[in-house]
Amino acid sequence: MPQRFFLIAMLPVFLFLILFIATNPVEAATVESGESITVGAEETIDDDIYCFGDTVNISGTVLGDVVIFARQANIDGTVRGSLLVFAETIRISGNSAGSVRGAANSVSFDGSTSGDLMIAADRLNINGSVQRNIYAAVGNLLLGPETVVGSNVNYYSANEAALHEEAIIGGTLERTVPREHQPAAPARSIWSFVRPILSLLLVTALIVWLFPNISRGTINTIKEQPSLSLGIGALIVFTTPLAAVLLLLTVIGAPLSILSILAYAVLLYLTRIFAGYFLGRLAFDRMGKELHPLWVALIGVLALSLLVKIPYIGWFIHLVAVIFAAGALLLHLTGKKKEQKTPPVFMEPGGN
Repeated sequence: MPQRFFLIAMLPVFLFLILFIATNPVEAATVESGESITVGAEETIDDDIYCFGDTVNISGTVLGDVVIFARQANIDGTVRGSLLVFAETIRISGNSAGSVRGAANSVSFDGSTSGDLMIAADRLNINGSVQRNIYAAVGNLLLGPETVVGSNVNYYSANEAALHEEAIIGGTLERTVPREHQPAAPARSIWSFVRPILSLLLVTALIVWLFPNISRGTINTIKEQPSLSLGIGALIVFTTPLAAVLLLLTVIGAPLSILSILAYAVLLYLTRIFAGYFLGRLAFDRMGKELHPLWVALIGVLALSLLVKIPYIGWFIHLVAVIFAAGALLLHLTGKKKEQKTPPVFMEPGGN
């Protein structure tokens, strides 16, 4: 019953995801998933391509848009459309006719784009050509000698950009400094930091206790199907809000849209728990230690809560954790095998 109730509660999210996919021509795109995905130098993709994997290499030509979710992404080919990349490390030395957007821990851009370059990263190293504007939210921004920017460079950072004297910027170089918070009373500051973590730990204990099968099944799915979890999770996280907004514009779909937004918020909260549980399980397995699942989950969630507080890259850790857990949760809830029933025993004629 608890699993059925959970499925019913999350149904609006899944319905809107299906609606979004059905109303957009994603069937015309090429979708690739796996540990390593490569578009060879002599290969041409006459389509949009969506890649979900550990390592993605685009060395050939893509006539449409490229969307990548991976740990490491290398693009040294030609993209006739736009480029959207979410990864831990991004290296772009190829050409894009459209805008280039992405988020990562480290980004190296040595290629060229006819559009804008929009990046969020801990470290962004630019040594290529951007025909229009650069928008960046970074810890460190480096503009090398081969940098050519047709218009403005706007960046949000606590640090000044390192600008090589030979770099060319057609417009202005403008920096926005993060707003410094006013110092608060020590006790209040500590409590404001600890309180949300304690609340999350309490909810974690309740979820692991009340829904042990869902909790174990979700973390097992992350381990057994990481690429599929990443792909489905990305679709859920990024397309569900848009689908909810589309339904909000209709009279009939408005109430369901509000319910879906609430369910979506619950989903994002729960994914932190499952991702932390997985992190704890992975750590203790590596150490060869066995603990009660509740302690594993609590320690893992606490560790993840501290990791997401790391400046500049904490948001990326949070995003990856949510995507993996959301995909694994959906896979577990919709892919459970039916329990095999014991076949009936037929008595032979004359038997007792």
